[in-house]
Amino acid sequence: MIDLNQFAEWQAEDPHRSVEIKIAGEGTKVWVWDRSIMKGQFVKSVAEINLAAKKEQDERAEFERLRAKFEAKEESPATGNSVED
Repeated sequence: MIDLNQFAEWQAEDPHRSVEIKIAGEGTKVWVWDRSIMKGQFVKSVAEINLAAKKEQDERAEFERLRAKFEAKEESPATGNSVED
């Protein structure tokens, strides 16, 4: 059973935080969100919450995706245009 009080305490620590709890046939889902860093995650306990690490992980993945995209454009002579054009 999930201790819902722990989520109320976590939210009360910072007014930018919110907790959404959904109880349905497939079980209980808890979504935690911090609007100051614009990141959220599904968890089963407060101990699992690490929004700063989740944000950094997502940012690194996006950085790598963009780097691969733009490096591919720089290496592609298909258009005959340079990156500056």
